[in-house]
Amino acid sequence: MNDTTLFAQPPGLSMPATETLVRIRAGTKPDPYDPDATASDWTHPDTIEIEGFIASASSMRSPDGLDTPVESSAVLTCPDPDTDVRVGDVIHHKTDPQRRWQVVGIPSADRNPFTGWRPTLEAQLREVRG
Repeated sequence: MNDTTLFAQPPGLSMPATETLVRIRAGTKPDPYDPDATASDWTHPDTIEIEGFIASASSMRSPDGLDTPVESSAVLTCPDPDTDVRVGDVIHHKTDPQRRWQVVGIPSADRNPFTGWRPTLEAQLREVRG
């Protein structure tokens, strides 16, 4: 085995059971308090479909006075490391738009230091209900 074989780029990662997800990102509008800045505009969001899967990590009920919210965390994994996902985006399954997750961790597409291969994009998600 020579050096070029040892450090060859692996083939693309195959994930045949991913789901179609929807990524929603707030648009922008002029900030009414600072004309030189912009503010989030959820009335005109940027919406695209992405491929990936959401793996649940944990869920916890937090009684708080009159409410009893449940906070869940999960990990979004997309087979394309260049998927357009940012902190603050909202993700939901195409078939279940009622269950929405917010991207709360900086998405990462880690690179293998030996081959340069970037197999996936991952991001931490959070959902609060109640």
